[in-house]
Amino acid sequence: MVVGVFPALKLGVLFVKQISKPLAKFLVNQAKNHPVFRTYFIIPPAQFYHWAEVNAKMYLMNLSKPTKVAKLNEAMAMELGANLMGEVIIFSVAGGCLILEYNRQVTKEAKKEEARLQQMQLFTNDIENLNQITSKQESEIQYLHKVIQEIAKHTKYEIVAKPRVTGTNEQIQQSNINESQNSANSKSEKPSIIERAILYYENNVKTEKVS
Repeated sequence: MVVGVFPALKLGVLFVKQISKPLAKFLVNQAKNHPVFRTYFIIPPAQFYHWAEVNAKMYLMNLSKPTKVAKLNEAMAMELGANLMGEVIIFSVAGGCLILEYNRQVTKEAKKEEARLQQMQLFTNDIENLNQITSKQESEIQYLHKVIQEIAKHTKYEIVAKPRVTGTNEQIQQSNINESQNSANSKSEKPSIIERAILYYENNVKTEKVS
């Protein structure tokens, strides 16, 4: 739905820009034929513009300020006033379209920023959940270590606890490599924990059942 709104809005703005000049011309012609608009909205702005233009030109050319600027006749004032009104209408339409486009861009950027903040919040929640899971697993591992130690007390085989490694990833990887090498070297010297479990079962549990 949103994807279809923006192109339609752009087409609407472009359409308004294209019809602004014909629309301004139509409105000016209607105003020229209306006595109230002609008297109060076309001729006075034209006379003021003519007065300001003459004074500005005299000032820029370093000439003496005229004592009195001759007014335009009605025909010239109507023509100049109509042109001014047309320019004002076109400028107003263009300014309105510009403000509308600016507001649309601001809204679009605000939505992007909101989506980015939501994504960051989602990442933060995921990290917190992972930390909670890690803490829970750490507690379970400690409990399992205690259980293993309790079981080891009732057997004649010593269960060597694996040392816990803390540090950087490089240290942990190096520790895993060293452990693998030590395990490979000692594999032929002493039985694995599975072999010891089988041996314990055959020598103790199975013997007790037979007896």
